[in-house]
Amino acid sequence: MTDEPRAAWADGKTLYDVVPALGDVIEIIGRDLVLGEYPLARATAEMAAAMIVEQRETTGIGDEGTALLVVRALAESAAATERAIDASDS
Repeated sequence: MTDEPRAAWADGKTLYDVVPALGDVIEIIGRDLVLGEYPLARATAEMAAAMIVEQRETTGIGDEGTALLVVRALAESAAATERAIDASDS
């Protein structure tokens, strides 16, 4: 048996379940990407990565580099969703 913390997904939870406000922050980053506000998106992504690392015991992600990659993937997905919504509204 190991003393390592179990990643939250192993218990059926997502990052959005264990990191408070992450969904809202990812949505904001996605919107910034669509608007071309790349420096703002990057700064907000770094903050989101720090939020994930802060919850390392439940997220299973303990370094900012990995967390930033996760945030980037989530934000790019959010940006794609935002673009799809914009396209359907026009």
